[in-house]
Amino acid sequence: MRIDVSQNETILEALRRGEVVTPARAFELCGSYACHSRIAELRERGHDIRCTVRRKNGRKFGEYSLVKTDPFA
Repeated sequence: MRIDVSQNETILEALRRGEVVTPARAFELCGSYACHSRIAELRERGHDIRCTVRRKNGRKFGEYSLVKTDPFA
């Protein structure tokens, strides 16, 4: 089964803008219920994405952000 590439691109663009993407935000952006899977696919493509686990109202979820690298390092 092939996942719509545009979901990955939509999430990646949000990350590039500096947004923190949560599962709820991924759903708002592109209708993806599998945020963790889209992030895994982006990581496989070489993107350095950090996950911070948060707790809210007794639930755990990941907040994903793109790690910025210094091009002059």
